[in-house]
Amino acid sequence: RYFPKDTSTEIVINNLGYCMSEMVNSKEKNATEGIAFLANMDDWSFTNFSISYCHSFMMMLQGKIPVRVRMFLIVNPPSWFNNIWAIMKSMLAPDFRKKVHMIPESELNEYLMDGFEQYLPDDIKCGKVPTQDMVNDFIKYRKCVE
Repeated sequence: RYFPKDTSTEIVINNLGYCMSEMVNSKEKNATEGIAFLANMDDWSFTNFSISYCHSFMMMLQGKIPVRVRMFLIVNPPSWFNNIWAIMKSMLAPDFRKKVHMIPESELNEYLMDGFEQYLPDDIKCGKVPTQDMVNDFIKYRKCVE
């Protein structure tokens, strides 16, 4: 989770850019067809929010680095997020806005392939992969190839 008082926006955005770049560099399909991004907002509160974070995050997703984001799913947004979204939408290009969907977790099957649960971390209720195992596997792999 992102907590503005604990982690700088710069660190979070740099990590996002790194992960997005590696997703594209690791598979040709990702480079040609693009990637999907899922933001799990379970347990988010105003303490997770800052204008600079949202702006930097949206700029990264819209092409600050050469990665095509085909879909951005905001899952389980809290009720107060509609007010934030009204501000954030103005930061987005009109064509990117069309790629953003705010949905409850129960609608993920309408956007993702059959069996998607087997690939999601368990910090989202339907996810089956232990989150820490997924993080450790990614770090171990990156250390091996870099």
